Amino acid sequence: MKLARIPVAALVLVIGMIAARAEAAPTMAFGYLVNRSHDANYDYLETLFPNSFANALRNIFYVTIIKPGQIDRELGKDGLSLEKQYRPHELMELTERISADYFIYGDFDILPNDRISIRLNVYGRGLNRVFTFSNVGAMEKEIFKLVDRITLIMVDFLGKNNFFMSGIVPRGSKIGIFTNLQGADLNRLYCAFLNAGYGVASMQVNYIDNNLTADMIESFKCIEAAGTSYRRVSNPQAVRFLHGTWTGERYYEEITYTREAYRIYDAGYTAARSAVLNGLVARHAIDMVMVIGFNASRTRAWVRCLDIKNNDLIWMQSNIRGGLPGICSAILARMGTELTRK
Repeated sequence: MKLARIPVAALVLVIGMIAARAEAAPTMAFGYLVNRSHDANYDYLETLFPNSFANALRNIFYVTIIKPGQIDRELGKDGLSLEKQYRPHELMELTERISADYFIYGDFDILPNDRISIRLNVYGRGLNRVFTFSNVGAMEKEIFKLVDRITLIMVDFLGKNNFFMSGIVPRGSKIGIFTNLQGADLNRLYCAFLNAGYGVASMQVNYIDNNLTADMIESFKCIEAAGTSYRRVSNPQAVRFLHGTWTGERYYEEITYTREAYRIYDAGYTAARSAVLNGLVARHAIDMVMVIGFNASRTRAWVRCLDIKNNDLIWMQSNIRGGLPGICSAILARMGTELTRK
């Protein structure tokens, strides 16, 4: 199989990112793409795809690439080998060991009508977060375009705006807005959406004051969904709930409460999130949940948009700049415009 080079449009997209990163080129390591089809005839794609993505990025982007074979040889010096699958918290040690800024891994499945679905995970060591997304294409006719599309998605995400978009927010949608604005600024935000033809559901009831600061809203940047996610990596092995005969009754009650909180909101986060989102759909007929975080001076914002009926993160963007009216206009223009991928 012969893979085409990335089109010139991709080069244009990354020029801004290269200029913004005057420091040393980031190191991107590629793991395997695991064959989920249970058909061994496609096992060769487990290394073909990561090598193809690595070559595509290296051809257009000032980056140091480490391919699966290179990682395996490096790990072999310590008696280890590159595994096909890693739990997210294991990537902390792996990227440290191979000195990689990013580690890209994933899987693929063969679908009916000769189509293939590829899911990629991009782990960033600096932020300790994983971005997960999927894309589908035809095995024979569109395989080159599929590689191009996925590479462009990675390029967008790795840029300073951490941009990703898989679909528009149709006018008439009812949007539950969660933000750190308050008072008159919050009303201006609501009015902008209402005037643009969207329904608005306040997720902060009707309080005039908002206790969320610019620092606190940052905690909501990470969203885990069924298809596309941007999630923080936690290490369950780093949490210890020590107790014994030396602990009193009050201490034991506190540590039991804390352990239960970790069970529900860390290990059981997916189930807890689904319960909340299902409640929003059932009781409030909300189509989308949009988290909009503003900096303290209201001159910059970031957005996360979750399609709660399909349980998918459809839009993610940072560094939206301007005053409040300009930011509102930019958000509304972007969310209503289809992003074309050839």
